[in-house]
Amino acid sequence: MSIATATDARIEGTVAVVGAGPLADRLRHGLSAGGVDVASDVDGPGPLAAAVYAPWDPAEIRPVAFHELDDAGFHQAWQRTLDDAVATAVAARSRFGSRGGRLVFVIPTIALAGGDHHAHWAAAAEGVHLLAKSAARQWGPEGTTANVLAVGPADVLADPDAAGPVAIAEPAIPDADPVAVLTFLCSPAAAHIGGQTLVVDGGLWM
Repeated sequence: MSIATATDARIEGTVAVVGAGPLADRLRHGLSAGGVDVASDVDGPGPLAAAVYAPWDPAEIRPVAFHELDDAGFHQAWQRTLDDAVATAVAARSRFGSRGGRLVFVIPTIALAGGDHHAHWAAAAEGVHLLAKSAARQWGPEGTTANVLAVGPADVLADPDAAGPVAIAEPAIPDADPVAVLTFLCSPAAAHIGGQTLVVDGGLWM
């Protein structure tokens, strides 16, 4: 007997994917293609099943040398990203109500390995990573799970090579698609997973 049945995996309600850029668009399209009702904001009518925070837009993630990083650049990467993550999580929780729901924070693996000329964005992503763990601890008892989905630099950066390698080898599985794992994390089947980080990059970062 499988642990997760088809009924367990069915998402009842809307999944809000918050963020701009190709990654957020890809996640919305993939969820929608799988029959999930998808929104771009946590505000709206009807039941909210999950909120996905994926703010990483290559048009904004510009490389800057660590020693040349100024307050404005750090504020854009760090403060705004964390402020928006908190706002998304709090707003989603208020819509989940007593039944709870699923929070999924998407981050690039430069949060786990660092990034050449991307210290500000790697720090922001790691901040989101830790925020998810704290949300999981605080809201888990009420039925709201918070987990992290980490994706490779190619899904986030305009020039992935600019941040340096996150591994010394090629990925074990090329062209990994995070949508199926995201769908699982947004579903009732993931009710017993809290504060965990699932890396879907084909085994590039291990």
